[in-house]
Amino acid sequence: MNHQDIDWGNVWTEQMRMHLESGNRKECASIWEEKESAKRFWEMSLRDDQKRAREVISALEITPDSRVLDIGAGPGSLAIPLSEKVGHVTAVEPSKGMIEVFEDNITEYKRDNISLIKKRWEDIDVEKDLDGPYDVIIASFSLGMPDIRRAIEDMLSVASGKVYLYWFAGNTARDEHFREIWPKLHGTEYCQKPHCDILFNLLYQMGIHPNMEVFTLGRTEVYESLEDAVDKLSFHFSLENDVHKQVMEEYLENVLKKENGNYIFDGSTRRVRIWWDTQNN
Repeated sequence: MNHQDIDWGNVWTEQMRMHLESGNRKECASIWEEKESAKRFWEMSLRDDQKRAREVISALEITPDSRVLDIGAGPGSLAIPLSEKVGHVTAVEPSKGMIEVFEDNITEYKRDNISLIKKRWEDIDVEKDLDGPYDVIIASFSLGMPDIRRAIEDMLSVASGKVYLYWFAGNTARDEHFREIWPKLHGTEYCQKPHCDILFNLLYQMGIHPNMEVFTLGRTEVYESLEDAVDKLSFHFSLENDVHKQVMEEYLENVLKKENGNYIFDGSTRRVRIWWDTQNN
């Protein structure tokens, strides 16, 4: 089959469906419904991701007057530092916990040029909810939308400049663990989410010829005990009962590094930055 005959949007949708259905997984946004989990994410971003945030922002073509749309903004990991450098940031974030932490951060950092829209990108009415066009649109590891073609079309409808998408290139560190432990937990094979190869092909099919840069993102997760690790990973691995937790604890005992009484997970992964200028594409 000619690759041009493949509907890459449907390929993405089907892989996302299989990913969510394996082990009764939920949408990624639902992981962060609890404020405590979102707060841990924010603290981790302050500890591990400040350099990455600076690198992401330095690569954006922005001015003090730029209007930026941040899709899947989380607790404000990019929006908060970005708001120091641009005229206005519109942040879209659906998760209750992330919203609460984001609002705390807006108050703590005294930001008055951030608008927070509390919706999934899929539920946004681009005419009623947004005040486009935007000079810069960024979606940083927030492309969990089943209908990715429509998601990108909605971005394009409010874009007047650059679009930056960050996503996964190849297996993530967690994918390796998911594949090994998933059948023992749920009796099914693990189906990973679609990666950047499908995204690139879809963009090309849409008449977009983007730039692409692959990089390694280093990240470590530190747990005080096995129980702490199981508790914090419970949602990611869809642990539903004590048997699941026991299986997970035994698995982590063998795979996590031990250092100074803590358990360390090496989360280094290959990722990708895809970007293009909507005025020249």
